[in-house]
Amino acid sequence: MRSHPAVPHPADTANDRLADKVTAAFGSMRTFWILVAWQTMWIGAATAGLPLFKRDPYPFAFLLFLGNLVQLWALPLLGASQNRAAVRHEAKADADHAALTHIATVVDQIAAQTKGTTL
Repeated sequence: MRSHPAVPHPADTANDRLADKVTAAFGSMRTFWILVAWQTMWIGAATAGLPLFKRDPYPFAFLLFLGNLVQLWALPLLGASQNRAAVRHEAKADADHAALTHIATVVDQIAAQTKGTTL
């Protein structure tokens, strides 16, 4: 997307760009279905007693641990991404307000100049 020099843009660091990319990937339905498939396969394999799970008497405890790790990493990332989105939306709202104020001023000036004239 092209930007206009009169529109303010929030600072963009390498960390911000990385957070945006990871959040875009993590917040997708593809990632959701990958996680659903992973957990379903884990539960199915553990319930069926496949060799990898035979020796572990508590295979679901490790699954819960892994799920907690995903949440532990995802929550700060999603929070940072939401903060960045709020800053971008606020900057856009400020630019929109400035543009609409300018347009209203110009319309008022045109109306004042044409007051009393008929078409």
